[in-house]
Amino acid sequence: MHRSRPVGKIKKRLQEVKNQWSRLPKVDFSHNESARLALDALLDGGPESYQNALSKEGEVDFLSSVETQYIQENAKQPYYAKEQPVEGEVGLKVNDSGSLQSGTYFPMLSEGSEPALLQSWGEAEKPYLKEKSSATVYFQTDKHNNIRDLIRRCISKTSQVLVILMDVFTDAEIFCDVLEAANKRGVFVCVLLDQCGINLFQEMCDKAEILDSHLKNISVRSVEGETYCAKSGKKFSGQIQEKFIISDWRYVLTGSYSDSGRDRETDLASLKSS
Repeated sequence: MHRSRPVGKIKKRLQEVKNQWSRLPKVDFSHNESARLALDALLDGGPESYQNALSKEGEVDFLSSVETQYIQENAKQPYYAKEQPVEGEVGLKVNDSGSLQSGTYFPMLSEGSEPALLQSWGEAEKPYLKEKSSATVYFQTDKHNNIRDLIRRCISKTSQVLVILMDVFTDAEIFCDVLEAANKRGVFVCVLLDQCGINLFQEMCDKAEILDSHLKNISVRSVEGETYCAKSGKKFSGQIQEKFIISDWRYVLTGSYSDSGRDRETDLASLKSS
């Protein structure tokens, strides 16, 4: 007697939704074990093992080519598989979250504590909590409100605290605005960059000959998305693609714009206190 071939969860649902005569099934939010096995196979054995696992589990190829490439390029060996450092060898120290640490946090690494101003944010008075908020949406078609100029005006008006979360930050002119805010006006700046974009930020700093002394009042950290860990211990982390700028805890710019040369024309939503 022949056993029926297994059908993966995604493939089974595709078959159901394609068949106009089948009964409407209840949406299933449970764990997809076939997908997990295939993803583990990709991490441990590469694309060929991934395809073999899909075939064995009867599942469809649920990853795009970009996602497959990203997972392979960012896969990390389990901690116990890493070679122990040679005695006397000096290397960069990075904490578990992948954050760069230094006195001003960047570009030199150290085990220094966070600046006192960063620790005092929670104790600051919060007048914005007493105010009503409003939202304004800007589109690139509005030539009187160029997106890049909106960002630069926002930074220039900041007087106390500036928080920037970006996937990529390579715009030297906007970076000059940030440096001016920190060095000339005493604004404390916190920049959070996706782990994949930190090297491009470092490249921009190197080209501009930025020294540690130029980054007083500036904290630059790399952050990453959720981490997937296979049973073998191999793992990879997702990307941070959210983008926002917070000015003085009262104004927020958020949208699809990145502080990079490639993103000069895009839409941006501006949320601000009324």
